[in-house]
Amino acid sequence: MKKTLLASLLVLLAVSAFAQKPHGIVNLKKADVIIDGKVTDGEYPTHFTDSYTGIGVNWVSDGKLLYVALESPHQGWVSISFGEHKIRGSAMIIAYHDPSGRRVDEHMGNWVSTHQAIEKPKLVDFKTAKTNSGMIVEFSLPLALSNGQAIVPGQPMPFVLAYHKSKTSFKGRPSRKSAGMLVLGKPEQEGQGEPGEPAAPPDTTKK
Repeated sequence: MKKTLLASLLVLLAVSAFAQKPHGIVNLKKADVIIDGKVTDGEYPTHFTDSYTGIGVNWVSDGKLLYVALESPHQGWVSISFGEHKIRGSAMIIAYHDPSGRRVDEHMGNWVSTHQAIEKPKLVDFKTAKTNSGMIVEFSLPLALSNGQAIVPGQPMPFVLAYHKSKTSFKGRPSRKSAGMLVLGKPEQEGQGEPGEPAAPPDTTKK
């Protein structure tokens, strides 16, 4: 009975994720991002706040790297997983920041809610910072992911956002998680003042 309920839940999550409008990622020739644990005006062209988890997502690409800043409303760990609409088989970035220290890991999902650190992470750079009520993790990584998949212009890719309200241990189930879809836009062409037509409608532009 439990296995049947679990399978049904996974199907519902998959349907929900694919039914959503994809979140577009602007694909620039050059991304003016500084990985410092801060999100400044104009640094990220697109931003959205996930309605279920409350996690703010800022991202942009320069055609080689994906730059991401996650703004969590809580002080426990926060994560984003790429490539699957569930944790298993996904490439995950998970992080925390608290008075005792900070940590950013690259994991591979190996079951419904379990994951483990990979031996050769692809993370290029990262920083964390505390906010009034939560934390920020900012990082960059190649579009070719550690799970063997790649973020390719025009091809939808599922992702999962998750957080724990208070725990900084990376073990255990999240307090909340939410699945969605992303689409990397067409590359900005040489001589263009603006990026090419996006593969999906862009999210809220930061003012």
